[in-house]
Amino acid sequence: MKIENDHRSHLISHPINNSDPLVFYRCVEHSNDTVMLTYPNGQLFYVNRAWQELYGYSWDEAIGNTPAMLRSRQQNPNFYLQMWASILDTEKRHWKGELVNQAKNGSEVPVFLTITPILDEDGKTQGYMGIGVDISEKKQMEEQMLRSDRLASIGIVAAGLAHEIGNPLSVIRGRAEYMALQPPTLTQVAKNAEIIIAQTDRISELIYSLLHLAKGEDSEGRSLISFHSAVRTVLEWLNVELKKKSIAVEIHSLENVMVFGEESKLEQVVLNLLLNSIHAIDSVTHNFPDREHRIFIQAFDRNKSWEIRFCDTGCGISEENQKHLFQPFFTTKGAGTGLGLTICDKIIRSWGGHIDVQSRVDEQTCFNIFLPKAPTGSLN
Repeated sequence: MKIENDHRSHLISHPINNSDPLVFYRCVEHSNDTVMLTYPNGQLFYVNRAWQELYGYSWDEAIGNTPAMLRSRQQNPNFYLQMWASILDTEKRHWKGELVNQAKNGSEVPVFLTITPILDEDGKTQGYMGIGVDISEKKQMEEQMLRSDRLASIGIVAAGLAHEIGNPLSVIRGRAEYMALQPPTLTQVAKNAEIIIAQTDRISELIYSLLHLAKGEDSEGRSLISFHSAVRTVLEWLNVELKKKSIAVEIHSLENVMVFGEESKLEQVVLNLLLNSIHAIDSVTHNFPDREHRIFIQAFDRNKSWEIRFCDTGCGISEENQKHLFQPFFTTKGAGTGLGLTICDKIIRSWGGHIDVQSRVDEQTCFNIFLPKAPTGSLN
């Protein structure tokens, strides 16, 4: 209490405060960051000018309403339950993080928001204060990085898919030639037609997956997605590369791993990690020609979150390089953007998780992804 009183005495005696008792009000009112104040029941009783300008609501439209007026579909109900659990926690007493709000005109506004209780001298909650920073420019820069990294990966994927497409085309041609060389029965015609249809569908799926990766489907929004499905999709893209380098892939316990995110971004994370593993194994093959090389993917249930490990038997990463792995443009490869792991880190963090690395040179590298479990309820 003595420290609190010392701070208060310092503020009261400050010359600026003596010259104008409304100085703090004016600081808040003219702040570039958005400020909103609510009663304990969540009803707004103050929003500053920056808040009104960013979201397009007037004072009269905001006052008496609640911050729920800003909710977008980018966050599900469970997100807000976790937010308030943190704010009401007597030890934490705050929430801090990124979210996407919706302005009056329907546009989405990414912000970095901090919410804290407003306490009286007895520690009783009198309301809540939310301070928000518009991070639209930051998100645009991250999206540019995302596109750059995505395009850098497309060449590798396209080469593999070209080979994959060649296989069903050969089957289609073979069946067509067979049908042309002899008068088939109706049963044979039907059977060959089924095979041709199945192979053309396969080609369509492969082409769509490449376009899906290239476009990124940035407007898809967050939804319930399967980690297992993302891994399987990416493994199809890299199937030729894995076979060519004799790399076995083992998958364990991924079937039930569901997270709340964007499908194309999860596929990009998986693609980056698998490409890194392939490169690491390829660079060490000549030193250990008799070693059986593999990539091992496994999920672990950590109560409220999932841990997904991507391990490989490649060249490993030195302790010094591990310190810089997630920094933009850092790369240990002769070629590459140096953005892959930075992108992975950004995506995973934006979903409330984190990623770390454990490695031993010439033995093994494991990237460990930690993500909150997807809510079991509605995602509306």
